[in-house]
Amino acid sequence: MSEAIGVLRARVRLERPSRTEDDLGGAEISWVDEGAVWAELTADGVAAGAAHDTMVSTASLTARMRPRADVRMGWRVVWGVRVFRVLGVKNDGGARIELSCEEEVL
Repeated sequence: MSEAIGVLRARVRLERPSRTEDDLGGAEISWVDEGAVWAELTADGVAAGAAHDTMVSTASLTARMRPRADVRMGWRVVWGVRVFRVLGVKNDGGARIELSCEEEVL
């Protein structure tokens, strides 16, 4: 992996979930913007499956960015109109952290 700043070419937004309970005992999940960052995005693969009588395509990618202590599993990476769920965060103390992400498209 190159340590050059030039590899961080994609401007993405990070979002965290916020749960708001309603009066009936339910809850609504909304997304709170945690800011835009530069990232290196690498496609990891694509899989297809069936869900509710519909074909589902699942794309996975790795997002590498400068270290942040607040990013957690369950956050989202938004790249243009595409939204990826963060499935895992790898931080080995180096110059970059890696977010394993997955996108589902119906």
